[in-house]
Amino acid sequence: PICSRPDAQLVAHMIHLSLVALLSSPPVCFTAHEKTTLYCEVPPSADGPVTVFDDSAVGTRTLHWRAGSGKLCTSKWCSSCIQRGADARAGSCRSATASGWTLAQSRSNSLLRKPAALLLGGAVLSLPVMALLLSMPAAAPSVAVARYFAQLEAVRATPTLAQGPVLRAAVALLQFAGAWWFPLVAALGTAVNLFTLVLTAATVVLYLAAVLGRPSRWVSTALANAVGAAAGSYALLLLLRSHGESLLADRFGAVLANPSFDKLMSAMQAHGAAGMLGVSCLPLILHPVVLFGYVSGRSDAEVIGLILAGRTIKYLLMAWLTKNAPGALRFFGIKGALFDLAAKAKAA
Repeated sequence: PICSRPDAQLVAHMIHLSLVALLSSPPVCFTAHEKTTLYCEVPPSADGPVTVFDDSAVGTRTLHWRAGSGKLCTSKWCSSCIQRGADARAGSCRSATASGWTLAQSRSNSLLRKPAALLLGGAVLSLPVMALLLSMPAAAPSVAVARYFAQLEAVRATPTLAQGPVLRAAVALLQFAGAWWFPLVAALGTAVNLFTLVLTAATVVLYLAAVLGRPSRWVSTALANAVGAAAGSYALLLLLRSHGESLLADRFGAVLANPSFDKLMSAMQAHGAAGMLGVSCLPLILHPVVLFGYVSGRSDAEVIGLILAGRTIKYLLMAWLTKNAPGALRFFGIKGALFDLAAKAKAA
């Protein structure tokens, strides 16, 4: 044979290491202004490659970090180094400005994980699509929707239900706001609230506390709550298909009695899927969307997909505001007292 078995194993091992080196990407850092510090989400190795962004004309460079001397070399042999200063130009590695670069770990400029980036990108892209769909001419009223409006006045009712004990029970759960499973509890409350309506204040407190309890996981918390809303809507849609429109009249008379209900139904009739998506983004109950999807003959997948997309946008925005601008939550109809309850749970 050309080479012995140990030699073949050594060659295979060297090929494996080469592939790993080619497929792995170096840490990403940036520097700006005076250019004396590298800001990195993940610090580079003591003697290894690093991708550096700066605001000069050069832009992006793959350099080599030397931790012992604090140098940024243009190659792994360190034949020249990036000089500290506004120009960040390459020069002699023996000059005084070649050494002394410092490292700082930065979280504010970290890259989104792939699922979160796809989710955020989808939410952003949905906005122009929704605007385009809203600009389309209104469709002719269907027979089912016309029949619904004709019967609506006959099923008005205004039951009232107290929220005090439910809200107090939710507050008792806030001591676990930092637990990994707490967002699942908030999502479950959101799903159950589709059938009770008395949990609205409680579910808001649970959701805000879940975001504040684990602020680094705000995207997954928002997604979990959106899935909870979609799951509850799907269960309600299945009941509608099983029991008919009278279910809402018998079980949710207060929903039908709300003056905004007619306006939402009319908006969805005028704009179709775009209207359903738009209403799902709003801080309103989802019963009009579920009912409209049912009476207009849309498939389960289309109805629940639109609700999931709309609620994802809503809860992502709510979570971001909870972290960064809680005062703006008032635009979602959330009173300051509810946010204070959630914030106390984080402090505790």
